[in-house]
Amino acid sequence: MDAKIEMVLNTLRMTMDDNEGVIVEPVSVENGVLQVRYFGGTNEECPDCVMEPDAFKEMAEAMCKVQAPYVKEVRVIPAR
Repeated sequence: MDAKIEMVLNTLRMTMDDNEGVIVEPVSVENGVLQVRYFGGTNEECPDCVMEPDAFKEMAEAMCKVQAPYVKEVRVIPAR
């Protein structure tokens, strides 16, 4: 996977450090579409801290606009 996309995904992973079982796996990048397998994990101390797939998609797209502008859309594939 491209280093710029990896940087975006690693940054997103870091925002979920307190959650257990987080899955953020790049699947493919084709024609400006990044597909990511995602599961926000669990957090018993802060259930609201688990990022919903739509929020993850929006954040990933916003970050890609800056770091990897060739990514025009992010598609989230449920990991569980």
